[in-house]
Amino acid sequence: MPLVNLDRVVRVHECLAEASGLADELSARKYDFPQQVGSWLSRLESAAKDARLDVVPRLVALRVAAEAARQSLDIGEASGSHRTRRRVRHATAQAALRTAIEVVSSAIEPFTARRLRAEDIALNLVARSFEKGLWPGQNQDKDAPRDMPSMWRALLADPALGPLTMELSALLGFPQSMVLVARTMNEFANTHTNQRPA
Repeated sequence: MPLVNLDRVVRVHECLAEASGLADELSARKYDFPQQVGSWLSRLESAAKDARLDVVPRLVALRVAAEAARQSLDIGEASGSHRTRRRVRHATAQAALRTAIEVVSSAIEPFTARRLRAEDIALNLVARSFEKGLWPGQNQDKDAPRDMPSMWRALLADPALGPLTMELSALLGFPQSMVLVARTMNEFANTHTNQRPA
């Protein structure tokens, strides 16, 4: 499994969350429902491509089918009543919406589990390193960490925190792990203390 980029996975989640609005449009029998689904599929496809998910070809196929139905270009359906064509367009868009949600939700499930585990580890590291005085600038000891890289070295050297730090790096890679810890430190500081990471 490739390394997770949290921001890219979050963008995929955000696109999936937009699907509830599309479901509302379907319930209201909005005329432009197929067009809205097509636009949403384009955004979802872009987010999936950025996240390097292997479902992009499937999303392209769904978008093409929805667009063909929207333009009434389905083979054998070029003729027929306006009402029939509208029904076909809506049914195709509805099927594309449902299939895209299922396919992408399944594809990001392992990434989501990994992201949640990484966030849990980061919060644990931040809280315990604060208790141990390992935040940059937290204490005046000459050996205390002065910046994020020295804090990271202190975390790796700590018998209790070293294994968690290595697990986090294995989940996300070093750069993303450090970014996540720094972000979690800021959130922790805002809610628990007056401390700010240097």
